[in-house]
This record gives sequence, structure tokens and C-alpha cells, in this order.
Amino acid sequence: MGRLWIRRTGPSTYDVMFRPTGNGEFRVATEDGLRALLWGATISSDRIEQAILALRKETEHEIPDVVLTLERMSKLRL
Repeated sequence: MGRLWIRRTGPSTYDVMFRPTGNGEFRVATEDGLRALLWGATISSDRIEQAILALRKETEHEIPDVVLTLERMSKLRL
């Protein structure tokens, strides 16, 4: 179990990392791309919307209590 850490690096660009075990950082170019990545990580739609709204106001957001298999992490490049 870990957390997804998201940092807004531009108007609609985001870096996403999985902690504690992920060793990759994935750059997403659009808000829709971020939604798709989070959906692919099996994050619920309400938690996705919370993250999107938070990132519109702040530059960083964490989604705690995320469970990703090694296969899923590899597929998401995290």
C-alpha cells in the first residue's frame, strides 16, 4: 500500500509518482490524461475529482491508501 503523489508543473502538466515502492515518475500533459492515468490506477471517480479540484488550487496533492500490483505499476510506468 502506498500513495500517489501528484505535482502540477504547468497549466495542465502533471508529474505522478507512486510511493513508497515506485521508482518512476510519469509526466501527464493534460487534465484528461491525469484522469485516465488515475482511472487506470483503479482510483475511484470521487477521489479523482477531489485530486483534480485540489490541483486547480494547489501545486501538489497526494492520494493515500493506494494499492498497485507490480504489473499495474509497470503498465502505468510508475
